[in-house]
Amino acid sequence: MICEREKQSLALRISITDRCQFRCEYCMPDEGVAVCKHEDILSFEEIVCFVRKLQSDFEIKKLRLTGGDPLVRKGVVELVGMLSEMGIPDLALTTNAQNLSRMATDLHDAGLKRLNISLDSMDPSVFKKITRGGKLEDTLAGIDAAIEAGLLPIKLNMVVMRGVN
Repeated sequence: MICEREKQSLALRISITDRCQFRCEYCMPDEGVAVCKHEDILSFEEIVCFVRKLQSDFEIKKLRLTGGDPLVRKGVVELVGMLSEMGIPDLALTTNAQNLSRMATDLHDAGLKRLNISLDSMDPSVFKKITRGGKLEDTLAGIDAAIEAGLLPIKLNMVVMRGVN
């Protein structure tokens, strides 16, 4: 009798866009960067096909959607739903939360489990300077909406910069 080998577990991160509303000092040069053409980025169907192929050989325990900011990608809620239907137990997303207040409930309902949120300062003027224009109040509203929607736990990420934050 031939025994089937046990699948190895896998944690996966997929960047679904290179776009972001911020131009953070530590992430983006002053002059910006060239963005990818839409046709050069994987479609949602291609992402799902890729994950399904990996599932045939690995047990995917964690999948995190990243970017840029994944919430700027049109249809991200639908992608979350497609991936959630695949039975991945820990489906997460990393965001700056600028668009989260209007999307948190839909993301939760689609199957998103938790979030990583960038929050480099609690001082509005420092936040605006670091992000080159971001609004702290929008990120905080996104965090509040995520908590209310049940997207927990939330991990807050900060790039610590001496003398800045």
